[in-house]
Amino acid sequence: MLACQRPNGLWPAIGDGTAEVSFWASAIAVSTLLILGATPSTVAGALDNLVHWRPLEASWMVRLKFRLSDRQVRFDPTKYGWAWVPDTVSWVVPTSMALISLERAKRRGLIRGSELQKRLRLGVEMLLDRVCPGGGWNAGNAVVYGVPLCPHIDATAIALAALRFHHNLPIVRDSLTWILNRIDCSSAHSLAWMILSAAAYKDMRPEISPALDMARDRLAALVDDPGAIQDTSTIALAALALGLENANNPFEVKI
Repeated sequence: MLACQRPNGLWPAIGDGTAEVSFWASAIAVSTLLILGATPSTVAGALDNLVHWRPLEASWMVRLKFRLSDRQVRFDPTKYGWAWVPDTVSWVVPTSMALISLERAKRRGLIRGSELQKRLRLGVEMLLDRVCPGGGWNAGNAVVYGVPLCPHIDATAIALAALRFHHNLPIVRDSLTWILNRIDCSSAHSLAWMILSAAAYKDMRPEISPALDMARDRLAALVDDPGAIQDTSTIALAALALGLENANNPFEVKI
C-alpha cells in the first residue's frame, strides 16, 4: 500500500503507476492504515486532500447549470461530498467512505479544525439529500427524469455505516429498516455489506441481532461453495463480516 501511495498522499484504485487517484481507494487506505497503527505522517497528506478537495458541484457555475438547465436529476448541488475520481461530481459510496475515514482520524486526534467540520457536515447533508423515497440509497441520485430510483443494498449499507453518529434521524432509521428487510438476498457481496453495516447498530434495536444471525448463516452457506464467488473483494468482505465476533468492525467508528 505504501509503495502505491502518490506524492500528494492519495492512492489510485489500481497500483500500476498510471491510474489517477481515487478518493474511494484513498479513504479505504487511510482507514486500513489507521487500524493497522501506521504513523500519523503516513496518512497526513491523504487526510488533508480529503478535507480540502471539492467536487464539480462545489463550483457556482456547475450549481447554476443543475438549477437552471440540467433538471433531469433531483438533488441539491449545494450539499456535496466526494467523487470517485477528481473533476467529477460526488457519489454516495465514496462520500460514505470518506466520512468514515475522516471520523476515525478525527477521533484519534489526527485532524481537526473548522474546515474538517464543514466537510463532515456537507458530506452528511449530501447523503441525506440523496436518500431514496422510503429509505435507502443507490449509487447517486434518488430521482432521475421524475422517476424514483430503487435503493441498492451495498450503497445503503455503506451510507448507514457513515451515518452511525446520526442514528436518531428518521431517514437513518427508515433506511436501516429497509436493509433489514432484505436478509433473503442471494448475493454474498450484498449480505456481507449488510452485516458489516447493521452490526454497528445492534445495540440500538432489538431486532438487529437475530437479523444478523440469519444473515451470517445465509452468507456462510453461500461462501461454503468454492465455485460460487469468483472475485476477491467479495471474499474479503465475507471474511470481515463472518469474523466480526472475534474482531473489530473496520467500517464502524466508535462513538
